Amino acid sequence: MRKFYLIIQFLFAVVFIPTAKAQDSWLKVEAGTEFSVALKSDSTLWSWGRNSNGQLGLGNTVNRTVPFQIGVDSDWKQVSVGAAHTLAVKNDGTLWAWGSNGVGQLGIGNLTQKTSPYQVGNESNWKEVHAGQGHSIGIKEDSTLWAWGFNSYGQLGIGNTTNQSSPVQIGNLHDWLTASCGGVHTLVLKADSTLWAFGYNFTGELGDSTTIQSNVPIQIGQNHEWTSVSAGFQFSLARKADGTIWSWGFNGNGQLGIGNTTTSLYPVQIGVNDNWTLIEAGSTFGFAINTNGELFGWGFNMNGQLGIGTTNDQYYPIQEVGLGTNWNYISGAAGAVSGGSVFGTHSLGLQYPNFSICATGSNYMNQLGDNTTIQSEFFNCSTGDLNVGLTEMDKSDYFTAMPNPSNGLFTINTETLSKHLCKVLDAKGKEVYRNSFNTEFFQIDLQNLSSGVYIIILENEALSVKKRVVIE
Repeated sequence: MRKFYLIIQFLFAVVFIPTAKAQDSWLKVEAGTEFSVALKSDSTLWSWGRNSNGQLGLGNTVNRTVPFQIGVDSDWKQVSVGAAHTLAVKNDGTLWAWGSNGVGQLGIGNLTQKTSPYQVGNESNWKEVHAGQGHSIGIKEDSTLWAWGFNSYGQLGIGNTTNQSSPVQIGNLHDWLTASCGGVHTLVLKADSTLWAFGYNFTGELGDSTTIQSNVPIQIGQNHEWTSVSAGFQFSLARKADGTIWSWGFNGNGQLGIGNTTTSLYPVQIGVNDNWTLIEAGSTFGFAINTNGELFGWGFNMNGQLGIGTTNDQYYPIQEVGLGTNWNYISGAAGAVSGGSVFGTHSLGLQYPNFSICATGSNYMNQLGDNTTIQSEFFNCSTGDLNVGLTEMDKSDYFTAMPNPSNGLFTINTETLSKHLCKVLDAKGKEVYRNSFNTEFFQIDLQNLSSGVYIIILENEALSVKKRVVIE
């Protein structure tokens, strides 16, 4: 047996040198109501937090305290989350949905809840999707606009207030660019940079200077200079091509960012700066990132979701505390107000180079993904590390890694896997080892790596299994 080990080690010395390839970084994070979903650069999807409706897509309704991978697919392109459902598009243009479906928000033709990704129709020409509290909007590659789900306030824009359990086209135009779903209203941009809205409007969230709801798209103003939109719960944000940002709708917690709590029925500029690059409307709060990579938040802050070190509401944009100028993405929780309580009060952000996810705010359902239920008033960037939350993977019967802990020399016994790729990731998800094997029993030498927690992954065409190991 010792001779066998020596042969294997000799072959490693000849054919393999452990390398560190570019890290699989986080690309997007989406904050739902008490749950979170994230997309990695390797096109895998991960989720954590509340799962009572299967919104995590893990095949069950068990809550998760840290990120877990959704299935084994690595071809996801875009994802959006609502109050309790998730929508995603794959690289092949197919549309998938899972989670709550009581009003048809999954678009699968019925009201059946799904706990795993389920394909919506058979089309393969979906470009992007957007999830609201209970409704969904999609845009196809031909720039047509589609809607499904809850529609009591006309938020589907299809000319009536009837719920839809399958995608229905909004009008017949082919010039829609992007969209955003709020609680019960929708904002959409056209290719000519005009702004359109439909749905609930009793607090001015459509921005047409009235409180009359609309079940068809109506243009907001005459400007042809809008570049992005984001809809919250009863309020709206938008950015113009000149770098200014604007808001309208309900303002009871300062979510318009204009220095007061006065509701506005039309777009009003937030401050005087013209260097904003990204906007995000949470349930009752807002965020913006400027050209310097600085993150600012405003509005409702009872749970610390603004990440500024307090729980006081903010009526003007105020910079988050302590994490510098590397921000490139932010997501505020989608949510709703029920019985005077706000649901959806956590925030997720990404900083260059996206090695981890930064989270703040409410955490009683583990939505921050840091393996605790402790609320945070600052952005904590520990979410997404692979050194937590692998307890289920540790129980894998497909292989053993012994001894564990070790000095870096691990003996692998796969028992049932004879041909596979072996990879090792460090605690940040960085690949530090890769080699292929055609035997059930082999040894890997990681003695050149620093002490710490690592993940051994064995993959073949049929499955991918993982196990946590420790190098002392």
